[in-house]
Amino acid sequence: MNPEEAIEGQRPGEPVEILTFGDPERRFLLLGAIRRFAIAAVAAGIVIGGLALAVAALALRDATPHAPLTTRTHRPPAIDVLIASTVSFPLTGTPGALLQVQYLQTGDEPAAIWATLAASGLPRDTYYTATAGDCVSGHPRTLVSASSYPDPHTGMLILALNNLPASVPTEIWIKVTDAPGTSLGGAHGSFLMPGPPGRAIPTPPDQPACPQQARLTSPDTGSRGRQRNARLLSQTTREDRK
Repeated sequence: MNPEEAIEGQRPGEPVEILTFGDPERRFLLLGAIRRFAIAAVAAGIVIGGLALAVAALALRDATPHAPLTTRTHRPPAIDVLIASTVSFPLTGTPGALLQVQYLQTGDEPAAIWATLAASGLPRDTYYTATAGDCVSGHPRTLVSASSYPDPHTGMLILALNNLPASVPTEIWIKVTDAPGTSLGGAHGSFLMPGPPGRAIPTPPDQPACPQQARLTSPDTGSRGRQRNARLLSQTTREDRK
């Protein structure tokens, strides 16, 4: 007996006891048929398993929402600075306030005025308010306002007056007040216009925001004042002739 052919628990050279039934040739044919049947069954199982996986994959693909083949990325329009100007004006308690005014436009949207006020030297333990507007029939109309404390580290006061609904030629007034409402001064002018109209005209703290309002409230500026001045001048002339 070949040692390699010995089964487990059998010593080399020990006779093997095998119990068989029937004709040897029929046993050989039966074993061959069983092997062929097993091979065919395994092959059929592989084919059926592959078909099942294919069906599952198709069902999963149909259930998954289809994304578009191509996606277009819409880039937001850039912000264009159409006009920019920087002016300064006196402000109580500071070396002077700096006002930066820009005329901005995003894509095809309407343009708007954005202003930023900067000042330094003010006490840092209170807040301040900047108000901007225009004049209607000589009276101030508020368009936007902003309040903030000075920066605790640098002491700079930055107030953003954004999206002013005004046009470039519009004369705008700026007024700065402290927490109790005391005026620290301001300015007015068409800040985005070139030349003298674009200069900042200072507005003292005791003056109204609109220059037309100041002229309307000042004394002896009407017809009665002119008539009285004319009478005084006439009396002085007659006395000189005597």
